[in-house]
Amino acid sequence: MEEKNKIRVLIVDDSAFMRTAIERMLKEDPEIEIIGSAANGKEAIEKNLRLKPDVVTLDVEMPIMDGLHALKEIMKLRPVPVIMVSSMTKEGAKVTLDALELGALDFIGKPGSTLSLNILDIRNDLIRKVRVAAHSEPRAEKIKLGKITSKPTLLSNEQGTFIDWIVLIGASTGGPPAILNVLTGLPGNLPAPIVIAQHMPRSFTNAFAQRLNSLCNLRVKEASDGEVIQRSLVYICPGDTQTRIKRRDDNRLILSVSPGKAANEKFAPSVDVLFLSAAEILSPKIIGVILTGMGEDGVKGLKNIKLLGGLTLAQDKSTSVVYGMPRAALEDGAVTRTLPIQDISQEIELALR
Repeated sequence: MEEKNKIRVLIVDDSAFMRTAIERMLKEDPEIEIIGSAANGKEAIEKNLRLKPDVVTLDVEMPIMDGLHALKEIMKLRPVPVIMVSSMTKEGAKVTLDALELGALDFIGKPGSTLSLNILDIRNDLIRKVRVAAHSEPRAEKIKLGKITSKPTLLSNEQGTFIDWIVLIGASTGGPPAILNVLTGLPGNLPAPIVIAQHMPRSFTNAFAQRLNSLCNLRVKEASDGEVIQRSLVYICPGDTQTRIKRRDDNRLILSVSPGKAANEKFAPSVDVLFLSAAEILSPKIIGVILTGMGEDGVKGLKNIKLLGGLTLAQDKSTSVVYGMPRAALEDGAVTRTLPIQDISQEIELALR
């Protein structure tokens, strides 16, 4: 899309009220133009081909054809950046994760019962995500998963909790499929824990952990406050909280999970908060990884890890949905090595040998 052109958006929702609400929000940005709307998935497929939008906002539950079926066809016939409009429920989280695996770029929460207040809350988020989507590449291919072997038996508390190395991963837009790609390339007996900060609301992170656990050889769970960190386990930082790594008096590492975020913290979970906390107590035995995402979250923490002797990896431009966080880290001198997403798991394994 050329800079001089407006961002052309197609709105898909079976609710006329919601279509109007989304249109009003997006029209507040002079660089966004609404070129059409559709009330179901079948209409969305036809209008995507005919109107050729730069971005599509797509509802999940619709008559005639739902959002997931429409998304599959859109990605097959004319791939375009798609932002899912999802209910912030447990079931909504599962469907949204399905959509992200099928190629959707991002999602926004659908306003709930107090409509006027909720719509105002999501307006800025929606505009920001549409602007990012317009300058990203649609990801039409589905992730190819390897065969999942049986998960190893966890070590006893005494054996598994003395940590030599830790792997930290940070991601934002486009992160869930990228994280899945990395984790499915790792063995179940990885001799280190992994802690992941993915920008995602609280109602989604547990479902995300469960999804990853069902698809990976490693055990994956949502992080809990005060939990002792164990090797061969993957911890997903809960949404709307900050997760830090701390060391107990007995030298074991624990997770500290606190609600909300400070005034100077833009994201919860924050990649920087996680990375910086670990760098204080673990460097140089840290592998820090920055994946696809917008902005600069994680750059300070990654640079700290590198300066203290840790290994820092960044996803390359060609495989990033949004090359923001990796680019910022690279430009700041925080990256040891830049790699395509499919090579990152192998690099982690090699470093841990």
